[in-house]
Amino acid sequence: MGRERSLPKTRWHPLSLQALTPPKFSSVVNRILCGDLAVLNSRFPHQGKRVLVTDDNRDHIDVIVDYLETDLGVLVDVARSPEECLRLLQSNSYDLLILDYRLPKHTGLWVIDQICRRGRRIPILMMTSFFSQALSRRISRDYPVEIMSKTSSFRMIARRAGRMLASTAARPTAG
Repeated sequence: MGRERSLPKTRWHPLSLQALTPPKFSSVVNRILCGDLAVLNSRFPHQGKRVLVTDDNRDHIDVIVDYLETDLGVLVDVARSPEECLRLLQSNSYDLLILDYRLPKHTGLWVIDQICRRGRRIPILMMTSFFSQALSRRISRDYPVEIMSKTSSFRMIARRAGRMLASTAARPTAG
């Protein structure tokens, strides 16, 4: 799966609730708490955006969600089945759908087809372990979706998601 991601360690002082954190992190948090929202907005340009991640692999979900939340500052919901994905899309508004190609009972293409039949327009990033140029051309021709190999690093997947979120900020999508 690639190398594991190490997060900054936070230690709690035993006599207080004050966190002892690395100085850089601590100064950013203090500036945010003191009302310097420019720091927050520059660190998380996609703050407030919502992303739905649909994958049946719990390990992949955990890593992708971690990158999306920490690197992009987006709100993330998770669906582990095609049916759950469609149910969440029906009841919530999302700025991006990250979708695995191979899911239980159905493929990601089935999910995309259901979304299109319901008249929804949402940017979709499909991850697949079965990446090929022919599959990419077929899917891109028939559906509004970008495709990325699941063997790419999860950070690259999060970066692509960030670019897609930035490009949709300029043009509204129907919900």
